[in-house]
Amino acid sequence: MLQKTASVWRYFDLWLAAAVILLTGYGVLIIRSAITGTPAFVGYEMRQLAFAAVGVVVMVAIAAVDYRILTSSHWYIYLGLIASLILVLLVGTIGNASRRWFALGPVNLQPSEIGRILLAVTFAQFLAQRQHLMQRFSNTIVSLIYVGIPIGFIFIQPDLGMSVLFLVMWFVMIFMAGLPLSHFAVLATTGLMAALAVLPFLADYQKERITAFVDPAAVPEQAFNIDQAVISIGSGGWFGKGYLQGTQSQLGFLRVQHTDFIFSVLTHEMGLLFGSLVVLGLMGFILWRILLVAQITQDPAGRLICVGIAGGLFFQTVVSVGMNVRLLPVTGLTLPFVSYGGSSLVTLFVAIGVVQSIRMRHRKQEFG
Repeated sequence: MLQKTASVWRYFDLWLAAAVILLTGYGVLIIRSAITGTPAFVGYEMRQLAFAAVGVVVMVAIAAVDYRILTSSHWYIYLGLIASLILVLLVGTIGNASRRWFALGPVNLQPSEIGRILLAVTFAQFLAQRQHLMQRFSNTIVSLIYVGIPIGFIFIQPDLGMSVLFLVMWFVMIFMAGLPLSHFAVLATTGLMAALAVLPFLADYQKERITAFVDPAAVPEQAFNIDQAVISIGSGGWFGKGYLQGTQSQLGFLRVQHTDFIFSVLTHEMGLLFGSLVVLGLMGFILWRILLVAQITQDPAGRLICVGIAGGLFFQTVVSVGMNVRLLPVTGLTLPFVSYGGSSLVTLFVAIGVVQSIRMRHRKQEFG
């Protein structure tokens, strides 16, 4: 037993773990700068550091568990996810005109955050068991209903950004499982019509964000945030204004700068070379290591889990950066491992732990 355990840990990806920890540490430093001079956020960087420490422990603990225990229980996990999303709508804490969190003492737990990881696990097993049905359009519809149920509950919280993230994960995973392009063409057309039909039901602040992207002059307050973000990035140049020296960030022109607009802060103060390229380079390296696990594993469910997690991280990064440079509307999706958020950070470490578990057991002939 000891020899088998030692053999499993031999495949633990130290490079992936190191990149995640390094990116998180960089984020803690930027959070410290972003909240400087803001009394309401005093101590947030230390809280993020504490959550990072918890995250590392959780990552190792999850890696020690055979991920096939999770995939074999996928229906129970899926039903638990649905139950948590219903429960948060009934008794969750209201904040920023939405009901997304459970207040557990000083910690706010957001079911949709951990839900994206649980969805990757359960949907991967769902697809792996139905690979022989991938050419049937009825199977594609069933898979969309499978993902559409949690998306529906998340949408009415309301949380448009997370809803779209779940939908992107669905597409990435089912595409890698063998979705026929003809099915995608039909669904894309239907999805576009559905999106237009849903627009009138968006919350007022969500409509304002979209309006600010299309016509900034129509919503000056929302447009102000985006304008300041673009100015911050543009004024950072190659080398930045210096750590704790950014005029935009330190003088309070940027809002929610420790979460939604943290990319603007790090680019403003650290510049393109030591800010943007460092963060995006580390994220690219993390995605590469995750996809490498997807490539070497012999288990279809394990491969799809990695693809789903990588797809979610990639999309979230693109959206977070895109809204900071006015290429995409503001959605509330934060920059993974960098933006402030305790439950979000721990959830990301859970995702890396699952990937590590898959990598450590990628050889069936050794680990059964």
